[in-house]
Amino acid sequence: MGIRDNLQGLKARNEMALIAFIMAALPDENLCLECIKALEQGGCDLLELGVPFTDPLADGETIERLHHRGIARGLNLSRGLEFAHKVSEVCHMPLIMFSYYNPIYKMGLDTFMQECKSAGIDGLIVPDLPLDEMQVFAGFDLESIPMVAPSSSDERLQMAAAMDPAFIYCVSVRGVTGVRSLPEHEIQAYLQRVKSFTTAPLELGFGISRPEQLQAFQGYADGVVVGSFFAQLIEEYEARPALLPGKLEQAAAGLKAAAKA
Repeated sequence: MGIRDNLQGLKARNEMALIAFIMAALPDENLCLECIKALEQGGCDLLELGVPFTDPLADGETIERLHHRGIARGLNLSRGLEFAHKVSEVCHMPLIMFSYYNPIYKMGLDTFMQECKSAGIDGLIVPDLPLDEMQVFAGFDLESIPMVAPSSSDERLQMAAAMDPAFIYCVSVRGVTGVRSLPEHEIQAYLQRVKSFTTAPLELGFGISRPEQLQAFQGYADGVVVGSFFAQLIEEYEARPALLPGKLEQAAAGLKAAAKA
């Protein structure tokens, strides 16, 4: 099932989507695969697979550490794509590749897109690529996911809507990723503003970590992206790998229960 069908099915059941972000092949390949299976078992609907990069401008401290750990281990876009093949073999969630643009440019667009399809990747998020340059992905059978923020102009929101995307990634606040308290009323108003331009599903990311946050945005966002919260659990329990998958499954299940409420 692709991204669009997955999200449409959830919407028909009046259920928010739970999208998990995890950094490819960290802490190591086998444990990462176990974590992904646990997140799916816990109720996650889609998986965003991050590629370690030297200068992750959109990411906060927790995920930035994972980027740097990955780079130190020699992880890169090619190895991320190789890992995605393995993920596709153990996971039924639609896969979204999260990569900064420089590694894609260096690999070559045609090669990259072919590798994505071969690896079973359904969608692509490139946080440092301006919306008006995302047409480079047009013509390829892969969903390009635009990102918008509270500071986005009406013109940018119109541009995102015109892409007819599988969903729009709505960054919750100005700044980078990371667990935080969120200004709920401001975000609700911002999501309403985005909705005035598009009928595409809106998935809210950056700072989501608690079931109460999902409840606060029920009816405003169609789902949430959770990354730093899961990354913190991975850091906390990676030295006790027997416990880690269970902790992730439990955390995902708590969030998914709120998504169904």
